[in-house]
Amino acid sequence: MASAPAPAEDLLEECTEVARIALASAGCNRAVWLAAFALDGRIGRMVLGASEPLLGQMRLAWWRDQLAVPGSARPQGDPLLDLIGAEWAGHERALSDLVDGWEALLGERPLSEPAMQRFLDGRGALGSGVAQRLLQPESAQPAAEASRLWARADLAAYAGDASEREHALSATASLPRLPRALRPLSVVGGLAGRSLRREGVPMVGDRFSPLVALRLGLFGR
Repeated sequence: MASAPAPAEDLLEECTEVARIALASAGCNRAVWLAAFALDGRIGRMVLGASEPLLGQMRLAWWRDQLAVPGSARPQGDPLLDLIGAEWAGHERALSDLVDGWEALLGERPLSEPAMQRFLDGRGALGSGVAQRLLQPESAQPAAEASRLWARADLAAYAGDASEREHALSATASLPRLPRALRPLSVVGGLAGRSLRREGVPMVGDRFSPLVALRLGLFGR
């Protein structure tokens, strides 16, 4: 009989499709990336599925509260919160900034430019934070840039009107070069840049995206 999957691996279902693809290149740091991608996926669903902004804000406030206290003070039993405690101890500020960025999308539509920038900066903080967590501080800035590309592609997909979409597509910076330890960001950033160059089409799903993701996973470009 096959053994049951580890609780942390169940978190794959929390990740977006592009994040699951990127995880294939995570190597020995898979748990660090899984925690980050699963949090992004869970918080994103909370925001995008919120029927009332106030309810969404209350749920995000709970996550901020948990990320602000030591792991020993958090409730046990949630695989994601437990994995964050195991893999992100001392680096939770980046995860809290990610939550703040997602919260900006709960604002009145159409979103203001400052609100959209908060979302981009929240994802940027995650990229910078994972670089710090993986002892790649010299790559913190390019990691943030790659993460903002990812955010722009998602913003284009979530856009509620032309002004939001126009803002998302207003900058299509090239993918910065990142070290091997940050290869998952090369994957999501590269797929995002491709999406933006094609006027915001989905990052994955067409017949060529698997080949692009494979190339990015192998070579980072």
